[in-house]
Amino acid sequence: MSLRVGLIVNALAGIGGPAALRGSDGVAEQALALGVVPQTVTRATQALSALRELGAKLTVITGSGSLGADAASAAGLCCEVVYRKPAMGSAEDTAALARRLMLMQVDLLLFAGGDGTARDVAESVGDAFPVLGIPAGVKMYSGVFATTPAAAGTLAVRFLRSHARRVRQCEVMDLDESDLRCGRIEPSLFGYVASPEDPRLLQGKKVRSGAGDAVQAQAMAASVVEAMEPDKMYLIGPGSTTWAVKQALKGQASMLSVDAYIAGKLVLHDATAAALLELTAERPSRILVTCIGGQGHIFGRGNQQFSAEMVRRVGRKGVSVLATPSKLISLAGRPFIADMGDAAAAAEMTGYVEVINGYRSKAFYRCEAF
Repeated sequence: MSLRVGLIVNALAGIGGPAALRGSDGVAEQALALGVVPQTVTRATQALSALRELGAKLTVITGSGSLGADAASAAGLCCEVVYRKPAMGSAEDTAALARRLMLMQVDLLLFAGGDGTARDVAESVGDAFPVLGIPAGVKMYSGVFATTPAAAGTLAVRFLRSHARRVRQCEVMDLDESDLRCGRIEPSLFGYVASPEDPRLLQGKKVRSGAGDAVQAQAMAASVVEAMEPDKMYLIGPGSTTWAVKQALKGQASMLSVDAYIAGKLVLHDATAAALLELTAERPSRILVTCIGGQGHIFGRGNQQFSAEMVRRVGRKGVSVLATPSKLISLAGRPFIADMGDAAAAAEMTGYVEVINGYRSKAFYRCEAF
């Protein structure tokens, strides 16, 4: 039996993350000028590589060049190009290719991008066929994404081989990135798509902090500040939980930025990936992050300023995760996820990581990295 997989790649998705630009909409040229290298085609290739085991019966139907053909070819897959565009592509190209794929009766549509790409796909195809996202954006609130590119490939193969092909309705969420850059986090629901069902490989819906989490966060912040070493640099990631630590220290930081502190004072606000590497070249450092409730990601979602090189430099023992008890409960026993896209960094982060979960209260929790 032949298998047909549709593929859409948003080559510039996620490019704003390492440059601390919050998202990628409208800032791609700025990020490129800052030296950020697009990673979407590489992440799509990682996912597609798993599909090679399906053999000659698989055909990938996609767009030219960076719209999909480059990734399919790099993964060693046979592809059929049904939409041609000489440049990097745009939201309009994503929508046009998605509508073209509706006519091709594909078994599964894979797309690589972020929430904006998910929204473009959902608005174009609705529930015409199952859809699965390869995570490549900065922010990914939507439940349509696999936990990592590797998980997307594994899930796609399982789905295509299954006789039942079970799906579930997944939310497509997005927010205005201009609002995000101003500190407003108000994602909106834009629809639903049917995605292959797997509670471990599909990232699911983000669970927001509970009513009592603010008090817990303040207790954790007090514990962190008490334990800070005066000569060590502390790199504090974005999020409402880590925000409590920043509020307890000196300097005007923000909830959405990665900020660096020495001796309790802010030394770099809203750091880029390149700036963090330069700043920590000669000083011992520690990374403080939180996990995404219900999903478990500690790296690779909204904090791409922590590059693979930065994580390798600090090491797993140099990472602390601030997580309230309710956040840990929301994971239902699933591990933390470090979506690094780098084999050495993934190996470094695989294992147990320190969790600060209360005042002078610590635990160790399993992390799986990719």
